[in-house]
Amino acid sequence: MKFHYVGGRLCLDFVGTLRYRTSAREDLLSDPQRLSDWATGAALVDAAIEITDDELAAAIALREASYRVVVARLGGGRPEAADVDLLNEHGSQPQLTPVLQPNGSVRRGGTAPQLLARLAADLLDLYAGPDFEKVKECSAAGCTRLYIDASRARNRHWCGMSTCGNRAKVQAFRARRHAGAAALEGSPSD
Repeated sequence: MKFHYVGGRLCLDFVGTLRYRTSAREDLLSDPQRLSDWATGAALVDAAIEITDDELAAAIALREASYRVVVARLGGGRPEAADVDLLNEHGSQPQLTPVLQPNGSVRRGGTAPQLLARLAADLLDLYAGPDFEKVKECSAAGCTRLYIDASRARNRHWCGMSTCGNRAKVQAFRARRHAGAAALEGSPSD
């Protein structure tokens, strides 16, 4: 299972680690190492971090609360109090912080709680800022990834062209070819 970072914000990419929420759910964070791999792939840390089963459970709880908060606002509703409390609790903790080394390099590391604090703070920042109005849910069948539509016309439909967008375009092409072939078969001969 490969991670895709297509949301435009770390918090949205994190929420996207549970795919197909409404159908064939696929949890990409199946064990603590997978969360560490996700954080490394997202360039939040330079190397693997130790994550316990309890910290993974806390991460999944944060991910689900984050999803519910965003979807509630997209639907014109209000977030649940428990989700608000969880986000605020994590967001107020010390976060991952890059460290400048004496040789001029930068080291990115930290702990699982610092990772969760960073992700919660990113969601709170998104929620409070102007980019939230650009957040959309992928329109591909079954996909529930959230992303920021940064296109000029604000007409992006899919979480990413390399994922759902490509599949949708291939399906549309095949449908057009099939319709064209059917039309040729049904047309009268000269």
